[in-house]
Amino acid sequence: MPRGKRNVYAMFCTSEGCNRRVGTVRLLKHQPAKNRSFKDYDLSKFCSNCNARTTMKLKEEKHSS
Repeated sequence: MPRGKRNVYAMFCTSEGCNRRVGTVRLLKHQPAKNRSFKDYDLSKFCSNCNARTTMKLKEEKHSS
C-alpha cells in the first residue's frame, strides 16, 4: 500500500558536451517539514561516458497523463 505520492526524476550528467542520462530517483511530492524541492538536491554520481564523478541535473519524467 503506497504511503505517499512520489515523482520520478531522471538524472542527467552536467559536464560539458555529455548530457547523458545516468539514472532515476523517486522523491516525495510534498515535503513540508523539510522545505526542499527537487532543485535543492545536490547529487553526484559516476558517469561512465565522462569516466568521472559529476553532479547531476534532475528533470521530471512523465509516465502517464
